[in-house]
Amino acid sequence: MNRCALAMPHCPGEKPSRAFFCLIDRRQRRGFPGSMAIASCSGRRVPQSAILLALVLVAASGPARSAEPEGFAKFLAEREIDRPRRAVLEEAGPWDDARQKAAIRVLARLDAPAALEVPWRLRATGPAMPPVVEDRMVRIAGRAAFVAPVPLTDEQAVLAARPRLDLVRIVAAEGTIVDVVVPEAPAAWPRWQPIDEPAFVVGLPLSTVAALRPAGPADAASWPAAAPALLLAAPAVGWNPPTPLGGLGMDYGLFASVMDGKRLERGDTAAFYAMLAAVGRAAPGAIEAAAGKPADIVAIIDPTRKWFAAHRGAPVTVTGIARRVTKISIDEAWRREEVGADHYWELYVFVDTPLLQVNERKQTDYPFVCCVRTLPEGFPTGDAVGEKVTVSGFALKRYAYPLPDLDIRSSQGDKEIRGQRMETALLIGRTVGWKPEPLAAAATSTLSWIFSTLAALIGLALVYGLWSMNRGGRRRDLPDRIELPGGRD
Repeated sequence: MNRCALAMPHCPGEKPSRAFFCLIDRRQRRGFPGSMAIASCSGRRVPQSAILLALVLVAASGPARSAEPEGFAKFLAEREIDRPRRAVLEEAGPWDDARQKAAIRVLARLDAPAALEVPWRLRATGPAMPPVVEDRMVRIAGRAAFVAPVPLTDEQAVLAARPRLDLVRIVAAEGTIVDVVVPEAPAAWPRWQPIDEPAFVVGLPLSTVAALRPAGPADAASWPAAAPALLLAAPAVGWNPPTPLGGLGMDYGLFASVMDGKRLERGDTAAFYAMLAAVGRAAPGAIEAAAGKPADIVAIIDPTRKWFAAHRGAPVTVTGIARRVTKISIDEAWRREEVGADHYWELYVFVDTPLLQVNERKQTDYPFVCCVRTLPEGFPTGDAVGEKVTVSGFALKRYAYPLPDLDIRSSQGDKEIRGQRMETALLIGRTVGWKPEPLAAAATSTLSWIFSTLAALIGLALVYGLWSMNRGGRRRDLPDRIELPGGRD
């Protein structure tokens, strides 16, 4: 029987290679196994990543934050981008090189360590009305109406470390017009034409009087004529499209840095934890309803079909055997605050497939890595579980990780496996659908009844035996014949 080992998704490894699949006719299946053994490895901590903008949507309803109130203002002063040092942006007049450089300097220095920035973002509230410039982060939610690139001169490009910026116009829910300067708006939004996309932003107020109006090509739509009430600088603009995952507050802009065919990289983890937070906001059964029936497994796991490029964030249902179930602690306090939990569960779910050839191995099932927030009560955990489960979740990426070096003994002879890679799908869900096997439960009940009956019969036999022994003992104490007085002569 072929055996191969799977490393944990969080194991380090070199640059992964593609895994190629080959469907084999059912007539060729004889003699090939359909299972793989799982081996553990060390190292399961996911690296830290960028801030999860999706969570700001629910910040206003959350508990009070413990961040130091003056922490953000102190940070701005230390970075020399506090209000006095960006005062040129509050001066009336046309947008010029001095204002552009001031805005670029703010963007370049606004980035902060995640452990500091997360509490600032989570406690951000809406701007004052009418808007004012102040040294605090403000939150805007509404509709993105227009996006345009802002070209930079050579000198400005050096300062910004990029050739251009993006300007996004957002119309807030109450009608306030806000322009936002960002390094890059979501790539899916077209430039130089009106759009209508659900959006949110957490940024630093720059001005209520200065207006940046980029000039586009002759055949492009003009920047909207209405003047903004507020100009913001922000690391990014969040996007919540009308999808099941977007409806849970997931920022689809975070998918731009997700890399398929690799292990969890720094650019992936922002989306990973944002999805963990989003599924926690789902109503029971909502993800299952959105995902529907089990998906076409081969289309998802075959890298040549590039399924994730068009379906990242799509709801998916898989049914299979959970072989390994591991609790993963979220160590960082700021991560726990973002996700709303201190751990999640990682499952290897082996799903039945047609006969596949993977890295010269043949198999009839394939592992999916599923990360969920909770497990059903009584669900077993550990390295050898073997429970049939159904998992509905959202597809994050095609995940690759190294197989450990090992020898495989098969019907084709001994094979040496060195430096190979495994690729699979990574799903994020709320929980696991699970029912103990009814046949096993019935068998357990039947065996219990049989054992109880046997015990009762054995007990009765023992009682009867003791009674018989006692009765026989009393008989041996009496004479065989009793002579009464006054008998016959």
